[in-house]
Amino acid sequence: MDKPEMYSRNGADLVVTAAKYVDQLWPLLTWPEPPLPALDIGCGPGDIASKVLAPRLPPGTKLVACDISPEMVEFGRQHNSLTGAITFERLDLLEPDLENSAVWQYTPFGKVFAFMLMHWVPDTRRGVQNVHKLLSIGGEAIFTMIANTGLLAAYEEMAKDPRWAQYTQDVEKFVPPYQHSEDPANEFRRLLQSEGFQVLRCDLSPHSFVCASEAERRDLLTSVCPFVNRVPEDLKDDFIDDWIQCAEKLKGLSKDAEGPKCYIDIASLVVAARKL
Repeated sequence: MDKPEMYSRNGADLVVTAAKYVDQLWPLLTWPEPPLPALDIGCGPGDIASKVLAPRLPPGTKLVACDISPEMVEFGRQHNSLTGAITFERLDLLEPDLENSAVWQYTPFGKVFAFMLMHWVPDTRRGVQNVHKLLSIGGEAIFTMIANTGLLAAYEEMAKDPRWAQYTQDVEKFVPPYQHSEDPANEFRRLLQSEGFQVLRCDLSPHSFVCASEAERRDLLTSVCPFVNRVPEDLKDDFIDDWIQCAEKLKGLSKDAEGPKCYIDIASLVVAARKL
């Protein structure tokens, strides 16, 4: 995910969806005074931080937006910084020495927001542990994440294809941890509880991200695909074509029978939790 301009240009519905879930979960959150900083982890290009979170946070709340991708962080600094309100820093949620990261200087956080992040984290438990470490006692976290989708199941099929196997050898890192779970909400709930969280909400919710056209959807998918930069330039289009066709067969992608709109279809976990 190192194509921030493409991601930002084609990800309008990601911002709309984040706002929908934030509005649903906001009444569950508490706001002690004076306000503690808030953290948007896995912020991407920073659109959700600037358009969804910053306008809703109590006055005087500092928002730190971070991402593992230096390209995303730099794009956020250039396009979504709000002086005195949003600071961009790089962070790997699985940082082995979290206390020495640039983000640690702002701790403790009263809120941690992780939108469509945890399915990218190879070690879900350690990611949850680090979110817990970043929060103040009584601080709260909001997670949204892909539980399962044919879009990412298609990666597993691509890894079996001799043409693409050499580029997708570590495919298991990029398939959601609950892709094959019979009850992902209950599994994630139990994980949170075992790591010191009170679970305020943990629901499985079907959702379709809307793209205005097939071209827009293709650009968005290209911007988030972890394998595309490994594929030789002259094969990239073929790789994306095959991925899209496979995802359509697995019902991870759909489109209007009449009209230009296209969809990315997922089952997502929508979660709010408080640090005990």
